[in-house]
Amino acid sequence: MTKKETSKLLSILAVAYDKFQVDSQGVKLKVWHELLRDIPYQVAQLAAKKLILKSPFPPVIADIRREVASIATSKDKLTATDAWEEVIKAIRHYGYYREKEALESMNSLVARTVRAMGWREICLESKIGVIRGQFIKMYGQLLKRKQEDDLLPIELRESIRLISEGELKLKESVS
Repeated sequence: MTKKETSKLLSILAVAYDKFQVDSQGVKLKVWHELLRDIPYQVAQLAAKKLILKSPFPPVIADIRREVASIATSKDKLTATDAWEEVIKAIRHYGYYREKEALESMNSLVARTVRAMGWREICLESKIGVIRGQFIKMYGQLLKRKQEDDLLPIELRESIRLISEGELKLKESVS
């Protein structure tokens, strides 16, 4: 999204909400643009319109990003139960010995959960209810973490990753 498009977005919000004001120095525009520029304008505009219809209070940047994430992932999002069903289908279709093919057939988050738990352990577990419960809990945790990461702008997410890996000093990311 360009700075001009961010300005249009702020104008839409200002018209919809009397108390939503854009400062004359352009500080609000600068911050909003910096934190929303990775989102296509049409998607951000759609998110803003949905929020206008849902809430009597003006949205903050986090609300816009959350709504954008829900728009972008609504068709791809699997519930924990659907994810478990995908695992069971893979076990039935590929069996114990074709782990690589089974993992490739799954949604990436489901496959990540299965790798963390162990394909062999899932296939050989006799108490299916226990392994199902563990899978659903772990899948839920990974899904929550992914959703939180998806709310962050790409540049910020990358800076956090570099800091956590010790490749970037904290002072450099603050500037």
